[in-house]
Amino acid sequence: MQVVKHKTERFRDNNLQTDEYNLAVEELLEIFLNDSPYAVTMRLPGNDIPLVAGFCFTEGIIGSRDDLLSIAHCEDAPGIIRVFADLNGKNFDSEKNIAERKEYLSKSSCGLCGKSKADEVYRNLKPVERFHRLSLDNILRLRESFEAGQKVFHLTGSTHSVSIFGYNEKQLAFAEDIGRHNAFDKAIGTLLLEGKTHQAFVAIVSSRLSFEMVQKAGVLGVEILAGLSAPTSMAVKMADELNITLIGFLRESSMSIYTHPERVFQS
Repeated sequence: MQVVKHKTERFRDNNLQTDEYNLAVEELLEIFLNDSPYAVTMRLPGNDIPLVAGFCFTEGIIGSRDDLLSIAHCEDAPGIIRVFADLNGKNFDSEKNIAERKEYLSKSSCGLCGKSKADEVYRNLKPVERFHRLSLDNILRLRESFEAGQKVFHLTGSTHSVSIFGYNEKQLAFAEDIGRHNAFDKAIGTLLLEGKTHQAFVAIVSSRLSFEMVQKAGVLGVEILAGLSAPTSMAVKMADELNITLIGFLRESSMSIYTHPERVFQS
């Protein structure tokens, strides 16, 4: 269940009346790696397996689908939602990583909770090597497809969304969540589990373009990252360094291109 109804007193036009609103469900999810507690996040229920897979991938815990030996919900914890991921021991030292990190709360609005070192925040990513071009008209059409998928947002107004499109401009993955980082991880995790990360070309996000979102795009290797809101200075700097075309203020008939505009042309 992703939406619940709630009775509310609403003041409008100088009148107070009882109304009913849809609320996005926010629930806790525990993430266990190699049978040890690793993280806790608040998320919109649904797509938990892709969420954890994408989280492990964008956090650099795994480098590919091959490092993920198994992943599943816990079957014997009534009232507690857990996902267990069994990782390749060659690339993940359970005792060392768990001891250094400990268990932390990854809040839905923050992508840095639990990070204690600078190198955990600023990862050494390679610039995107691929180069393809996309017309302004097609970017606007992708935005329309993205917004059409926002079912929970249209009901509640309180979720973030992410769409990832391939080189054929067809949608490869879509995800919604109460947190923008979770939404991106869900979409990326879907591609990871389906073996389609190499097909990712364009990502559209509903949130502001923070450097964490650019970093996730860089891990995935997308060439164009577009957002409905504005970028931060660090996001622009990182996108420029990673050879990612960064687009903000994506609207029905307008956009602002901050980095590598050579990928975008007017048809």
